[in-house]
Amino acid sequence: MDVERKPLDDTVIIRPFYSTDSEQVLNVYFTGLVSGVDSAGYFAVTRAFLHWAPMYLAYFLSVSGGGTLLLALRTDIQILGLAIVFLSCCFMFFVYYRIRNAFLGYYQDGLRHDMTDISQYYRQDHEKDGYPIRRFWVAEISSMTSESGYEVVGCVALDCSLNRDEPMIGELKRLFVLPTHRKRGIGTKLIQTVIAFAKEQNITSLRLETTNFQPVAREMYTRLGWYHHDTRDSDFEAGDMKMSFVEYLLPL
Repeated sequence: MDVERKPLDDTVIIRPFYSTDSEQVLNVYFTGLVSGVDSAGYFAVTRAFLHWAPMYLAYFLSVSGGGTLLLALRTDIQILGLAIVFLSCCFMFFVYYRIRNAFLGYYQDGLRHDMTDISQYYRQDHEKDGYPIRRFWVAEISSMTSESGYEVVGCVALDCSLNRDEPMIGELKRLFVLPTHRKRGIGTKLIQTVIAFAKEQNITSLRLETTNFQPVAREMYTRLGWYHHDTRDSDFEAGDMKMSFVEYLLPL
């Protein structure tokens, strides 16, 4: 049995995905992964710009070059100051572009997999033809400015397709909440919705994968009883910190 509309508080409802939600869900997905506060992309940019020694050198050089440009009396010294400022800014832009481009790549990977056509990938009638269990839920709030009358502020999915040989294991994925609606228990309720449905389907355990660039999410998973199972390094690095993929498990 699917989980239907469930009031979270006076304004938030957890419900199954509708095809009309697609555009809003993609916005939640992009914001939660690439650009929103506490997203992996945001953490990586913050890490590089606030905690990486070469970036502080770039800041120092840009300020020094700017001072030279403004205060020097000789034209050749002014040109040197301008060149220092320009090169420092190019370095900072390159770091930002590299990080953002990496997370845009992760976003596009999702589009190539299940997020381009959520209704098709997570359609329930596939299961009678032997397809694995897949579900997608959203968190909505009422909205006076939206044409639909509501706004999607979070999402989560359950996907058993990676475990065809172990059908009693499901993967929790695509868990995102817009930064403006965090600290209201929405993420916790989305996870609990997946857990309740998984138990109804006799799924014996859940797994999920996050990154060490998402400390807030990792803290939430630990608090809700998930335990760390495995960590594998990636080739991506932000500043002096290498990104790792962290797997959590939850027996049901």
